[in-house]
Amino acid sequence: MAYQRVEVLTGTERRRNYTPAEKVRMVEEAFRPGVVVTEVARRLGVHESLLYRWRGLMKATGIAVGEPPSFTAVTITPEPTVTELPVVEPRAPLPPPATSATSPAILEVILPSGARLRLEGPVDPALAAAVIGALA
Repeated sequence: MAYQRVEVLTGTERRRNYTPAEKVRMVEEAFRPGVVVTEVARRLGVHESLLYRWRGLMKATGIAVGEPPSFTAVTITPEPTVTELPVVEPRAPLPPPATSATSPAILEVILPSGARLRLEGPVDPALAAAVIGALA
């Protein structure tokens, strides 16, 4: 078996190190809409799987790649000045609940927040509805 070509490697070839800013720039360039990742990777001199790995790491660490910044409109209004408190008229007392000859009822409601509301004994349905509505 004869060797037709012999290649001698001299010098110390090391891995290339990229700064985080260079990685972000390369990933943004490779994943723009309409761009072929393989072509960008070839032009940049890196393997396309490295670009996918960097993009995954950036997403996992919360670095937004290729997403435009978003803004929320804020309106600042001055606090209202209180000149006079409104007069609140007392409400008429609620009528006493109707008594029944059966044993006292127990109503227990579990709200989505995990809180429990337990009403025992004779309870006016309108009052129970108002309390549940206020807590929900």
